[in-house]
Parts: sequence; C-alpha cells; structure tokens
Amino acid sequence: MHAFAVLRYLVLPLRGGAGVLVVVFSILLLVAIRAKFLGIPLALIILSWFFKYAFVLLDHVAEGAAEPPVLAIEMMNPASEQRPLCLLLLVVAGYTLTDNAAPWIGDTVVMVLRALGVLLLPAVVAIQGATGSVLQSLNPLACFNLVRRLGGYYLWILVCIAAFGALAKVLVTTWLGVLPLAACIAVLLYGWLAVFAMVGGVLFEQRLELGLEARYAPERRQSRHDAERDRERGRFMDRVFAEWRGGAVNNAWRTIEQHVSASQDQTGELAWLHERASRWPDQRLANRLAMEMVPRLVEARRFTEVLALVQARVKADARFRPLSSTELIKLVELVRDAGDRPTARTLLENFEQHFPNDPARGTIARLIEQLQR
Repeated sequence: MHAFAVLRYLVLPLRGGAGVLVVVFSILLLVAIRAKFLGIPLALIILSWFFKYAFVLLDHVAEGAAEPPVLAIEMMNPASEQRPLCLLLLVVAGYTLTDNAAPWIGDTVVMVLRALGVLLLPAVVAIQGATGSVLQSLNPLACFNLVRRLGGYYLWILVCIAAFGALAKVLVTTWLGVLPLAACIAVLLYGWLAVFAMVGGVLFEQRLELGLEARYAPERRQSRHDAERDRERGRFMDRVFAEWRGGAVNNAWRTIEQHVSASQDQTGELAWLHERASRWPDQRLANRLAMEMVPRLVEARRFTEVLALVQARVKADARFRPLSSTELIKLVELVRDAGDRPTARTLLENFEQHFPNDPARGTIARLIEQLQR
C-alpha cells in the first residue's frame, strides 16, 4: 500500500462525525473519571457506544465511503452490534486458556501463543468486517488465509497497531501528568479508531483480491453510471425509432446529430447507436451511422475497428458505402490488404450509381482491375 493511502485512512477518524465523536466522548469520559464511582455507569455506556462505532467505522471505510459515519441512534442499541463484546470475550478466553495451560506447556509456549494471537487479532477483526460473521472470524484457517491474501497490506496494519500501542504507553507513563487528561483520552480514542479505519481501508484496497463488493467502489459507481446511461440511451433510441418508423427520417437524423454533438465521446456514442440500429430490420440508419464513424476511426488510426465495421455493414447490407469516394478508396485498400477481396469488390460495385461523375472513377477502375486478377 502506498504511504499516501495509509495517511488517508489514518486521518479519516479526525474528520466529520468521527472527529466530533472523539472530542465529545473525551469530555464525557473525563467527566466520568472525575465523578469516580458515580461515573462508572457513564463510562461503560460511552465505551460501549465507542467500541460499536469503531466497527461501524470499519464497515463504512471498507465500503469505500469518503467520510466517516455520524453516530446514529440505532448504534446506541445494546443489541445492535455484538462484535465488540465477542472480541473482548475472545481476548479474555485466549488469555485465560493460555494462563491455565502454562504449567503443562511452559511459559515460552504461552508467550508464543499469545504473540501469535495478538498478530492474528487484526485478521479476526478484518474477517468480521468483511463478512459480518463472528463464527468465521474464529476459524484460524480463515485468519491465516486472509493474512496470506493481504500480504504486505497486513504489515501496514501491524505497524499502525504497534505505533499506536507505543504512543499509548508513552501517554500513560510519561505525558499523563504533563498533558491535560482530556487530550490524552482523545489521543487514545483516535488511535483506536485509526486502527479500525486502517483495517477497513485495507479491505477496501484489496476488495478485488478478497472478492468483496464495496458499495462506494469506483467500479460500482461506474456500473451504476453505465446502467443509467444505457437506460437513457434506450429511451433515446425508442424516440428515434418512433420518428424513423413514422417516416420522419430527417427529423430522426437531426435528433441523433444533436445527441452525438452533446456527448464527450462522440465516436463511442455513435458506436453504441450503430450497434442498436443494426438490430432493426431497416438497415439504413445503421448504414448512416457507420458512414459517420468511418472517417473518425480512420483519423484515430483505429484500423482494426474500421475493418470490422465495414465488413459487418457490407454483410448486413451490400448497399453500404462511405460518404465520399476518397473514404471508399481507403476502405477498399484496407479490406484488400487485410485479404478480404470479396468485401473490397462489393464496395466497388455500382460506383457510378453511388458517386455519379466523380473524378475518382479512374482510380476505381484500376482497383477493380487489380481485384479481378
């Protein structure tokens, strides 16, 4: 992952609703600490909301959202999000099991198992964020598989966790008596959210590798845009078809010209219209659209597309010809050089009928003679 992408996800908890939440919750936790025993209920409520919000932030970032979510009423429901509690129980269970097993397996093995558990804990969180399933996150094979598929991306998560862990230690041991307590709490809250934002960001960056469908991914936005564009094009073609079928051929063509001139990709728009018009029983509109496409494609030196277009047009309607004799000569030479002499001969048929008194008839005659050899 590029450093810029890392910084982008680390800054995310400072923006929008997440930044406001860090400030407000820091003040409320400070009030709870000052209240001592009476502040315990407030602290538990605030921490419950905060840990739930961390998972919501992870989900939001994994979906590709540009801004963090705002704390909503439904997030405060104790039954709305169980992943923080499950994560806490997993950590407690792991520590308890290894502690009880220490007399049989030794302290060294216990340390190795706990270190391995800490290294896999981000994978557990990532799987819960990717699938929403606590059961899948408890599968060690699924965790190892996720780590393997993330590769170097997973190292960034561990680096961030290590960095914020070191920062938390410095805050508690050194800066706690120097900085205001509210500021220390805010830094700790930010660090926790930053780690979850980082996990969500890695899932989003690797969504294709992991097979995840992110709601705000560029490819999904493009897909929705393409779908809407196709619906608009469909309505437009229905209108053109109605005009064409009603005999208003000139009106239909003017409608197309206005539509194409307003497009940023005029050649692409002509290609789409041609594809739709080529399905009609009447091939005249498809021929006319192909006539407009030929010079644009030739100018762009997209000769493979020109060849495919001309061959398809001649096959669908042998009456197809380009707009000018100059373009006709270029097309004949192109298909001839491609080895398609039958199409070249078809394009040269009835030249005088299509281009009466054209000065290129001498060149056409020589081409006809060459193709007959």
